[in-house]
Amino acid sequence: MKYGDQYKQEIISKPAKPNLPYSPAVGCGPFLFISGSVGRDPNSGEIAKGDVGSQTRQTMRNIAGHLKKAGSSFNHALKATIFITDMGLFAEMNEAYASFFDSDPPARSCVEVSRLPDPDAIVEIELIALRP
Repeated sequence: MKYGDQYKQEIISKPAKPNLPYSPAVGCGPFLFISGSVGRDPNSGEIAKGDVGSQTRQTMRNIAGHLKKAGSSFNHALKATIFITDMGLFAEMNEAYASFFDSDPPARSCVEVSRLPDPDAIVEIELIALRP
């Protein structure tokens, strides 16, 4: 059986700027893949002001929106990857991130990067989840 015979890719969300060559959320079979998301408010277009905690919370709210649109939630998260521009901000980011999980958080990696594609962002998070 070929991959395409069993599962079909479904675009869950499209980018805010239509000329960008990626999909913010894609489903395939029981899986949901959420592209790297930053703390930019989808309504105002503004990056969350303040600290890394504020940006992390907005990022997680953005991810929650993709999860909800796909019929999923953080309870079905399997793996997160976090990119942060300063590992000295890890504790504050971690506290904000952890507040989105009632119990049993997903597997996770966190790496420091020199910069992110969005020049105002200091944290970016991608997520893999199940679609129940």
